[in-house]
Amino acid sequence: MKKRLAIVGGGSSGLITLKMALDFLADWEIVCFEKSDSIVGCWGNPYPGFVSTSTRYATQFACYPICDASVNEDGGTSREEFFREDEYGAYLTSFAEHFGLRQHIQLSTQVENIRKESDQWKMDVGGKTTSFDAVVICSGLAATPKPVDCKLPQLSATELNHPDGLGHISGKNIVVIGGGESAVDYANRLAKPMLNNQVLLSLRSGVRVSPRYHPVRGVPSDFLRNRLMLSVDPDIRNWLGQIFVKLRIKHERRFRKLFPHRQDVKNSEADHEIKRRKAWTMRLTAAAKDDLFNMFHNKSDDFLEAVGAERIRIVGTATNASWNEFNGFDSASDRVSFEPELLVPAIGYRSTLGKLTDEQISLRDFYLGCIHCSDVGMFLVGFARPIIGNIPTISEMQAHYVCGQIAGKYERPNDIERLHANDQRKRNARFAKLDGASVYPVEMFPYCDRLAKLMKLKTGPGLLESPLGWWKSKLSPASTLQYFKKSGAESDARRYMPASLVAFIVFMKPIDWAWKAWKTIRN
Repeated sequence: MKKRLAIVGGGSSGLITLKMALDFLADWEIVCFEKSDSIVGCWGNPYPGFVSTSTRYATQFACYPICDASVNEDGGTSREEFFREDEYGAYLTSFAEHFGLRQHIQLSTQVENIRKESDQWKMDVGGKTTSFDAVVICSGLAATPKPVDCKLPQLSATELNHPDGLGHISGKNIVVIGGGESAVDYANRLAKPMLNNQVLLSLRSGVRVSPRYHPVRGVPSDFLRNRLMLSVDPDIRNWLGQIFVKLRIKHERRFRKLFPHRQDVKNSEADHEIKRRKAWTMRLTAAAKDDLFNMFHNKSDDFLEAVGAERIRIVGTATNASWNEFNGFDSASDRVSFEPELLVPAIGYRSTLGKLTDEQISLRDFYLGCIHCSDVGMFLVGFARPIIGNIPTISEMQAHYVCGQIAGKYERPNDIERLHANDQRKRNARFAKLDGASVYPVEMFPYCDRLAKLMKLKTGPGLLESPLGWWKSKLSPASTLQYFKKSGAESDARRYMPASLVAFIVFMKPIDWAWKAWKTIRN
């Protein structure tokens, strides 16, 4: 009898896993279960006006590229470099059609329980129990938002992302809790002038805001992130990044003059609004603690315009359970009174693994966030939370590794428990404030490089193989496309980092090498 593989979840992570499974496991029976009636996942059919925070170039699957790293000449007005409205859903639909995935997907099918019996995985699906030799869970991070204990009415993510928009929520006093991309996006949309809402954004600490379009050259920030920059040790990179961000905010006009770029779109904000926005950006950055500053980058920078126009008021944490009094943002001695009618909790998500497996499986049990340390045949894809980056392309790397391992192409590490313990120790030290049972935080490209090394994939031609191709691959925008391109193909990629910054990073490399050597000796 054919071996059987179950894929739980049919969004972007489930689709790329299904595609890789069909490639690697031609002699297996493969079934993908999706509880909704659609294959486009959480962001495939979003609210009106949606714009992704990562570019299309960086978010597309390497096995199904649709665009290059070109920049539109309109200075960012159209946001053409990003997925807009339902474009990402259309991309996933096209992806599924191109690779013939639909025939393997069972829509409107809820997986109720997963458990191991003997050497088989038993799954309760639609009132029936069926067996599988391996399971890949792709139900995603955004499945269950964390609730807040409060008697006030709370707006759910489903209502906030309603395809008809937020016109039904008007004239309300609203508190949004959290400083992540979802939180500030909710606050920004609820604070649109036509809705006439009063919006408070309650933050526990500062926020590192990374612009979609960088003052350096005016290109998407994704396009300035290259392999040369990423080769610098994270400690040095984050230290320099913190200095650079503060200088960029303080001297934005000078940056634009130093690194001229395509046509600047005339800012619609008044001078006093621009000054308020700049002041708040500095305050948010200054209040971001070093560990949080280096962990979270918020690329939903549009909310700063609403802050500058005072349509969003930023405060600190609530001082009571009624959520009607708050600390000042960066001063506990200040108090802000507010009578909210609605609460929007956006403080992260809970893992769905415990509910699916009767609390027998936790994210902490998975080496590299995708391979279960003791239960052979249990895998995850799409549970890595990038510090900065995107989940779909990380999922592609995970799916490639996981399905290759099921097929026997990549060996399961013999000392996986020791490797996992070491990985957990380092991760706990760096991300001490995060709940490892709910999220597996990663720095996108170092993590993808680690998986690529296990699969013996390269990011481009070697120095001896093609010196010019090697150098060009270091300067082109970083993308997972680089793992799968043939030697020399990187020479076609565009390069945006100014020569002065390239020279500075090259100048820093000896210090970088010395620091890495010291860390190796110390550890």
